[in-house]
Amino acid sequence: MVDVMVYASCLWTRASNKFLRKGSNMGMDVYGLNPKKRVEKSQEFKDILSKYGEKVGMFLDWNKKIPKDVMHRYYDIKEQYEQDNPGIYFRNNVWWWRPLWDYVCVACSDIVTEEDHRQGHSNSGRRISKTKSKKIAARLRKLVKDGTVKDAEIVNAEMRGEAIRHNTKVDARLEQLRLDMIKMTGDKNIAPKDYPNKYRKQWANIYGESKGIADYPFSEENVIRFISFCDDSGGFEIC
Repeated sequence: MVDVMVYASCLWTRASNKFLRKGSNMGMDVYGLNPKKRVEKSQEFKDILSKYGEKVGMFLDWNKKIPKDVMHRYYDIKEQYEQDNPGIYFRNNVWWWRPLWDYVCVACSDIVTEEDHRQGHSNSGRRISKTKSKKIAARLRKLVKDGTVKDAEIVNAEMRGEAIRHNTKVDARLEQLRLDMIKMTGDKNIAPKDYPNKYRKQWANIYGESKGIADYPFSEENVIRFISFCDDSGGFEIC
């Protein structure tokens, strides 16, 4: 059984490292290296790829002039195809991925390496073998079944709730400082980088009290999706 408090310590470490609070849509694209095909491509999908796709793979060739209706249809079909074949592709934005990957690496510390953990938090293309991927899926499935993953979700929610309440107070102080700067300078659009030096440092100190964990959710549902991906991926690459 995973020690939930060990996982919690990962989250607090993330918060204390002052990861950026929300403001980016950056994400992790995780691709199966040899995914199991449960459902074949439809003829419509094949036709679109044949006419507008790249020579290899199932991506559109943006050097070609692609009608908007074809583009929209492509994305709909591709999304369904990936749902039918969960080992092909898994995506989280950075806010969901970091807690998930932390949990995986705590739960599977005897399967993945510290380097897997570190590089898995970047878009470096770190590869996880089929053997590791299968073991990760089996371990996580067991932890879902015995309720450990749900416990981690609850811990995450409690920590995030506390951090959100804390950050609300931080944001109120930042807003008051902004209003003071508008009154002082007469500039309604003044940004923190343009505050007078003394107040720019004050802004940085206040912002530094923010707890980044407020923006990093974790859920059992996301873990279950990742299990399906790992099981069918044939190993995966984190990009």
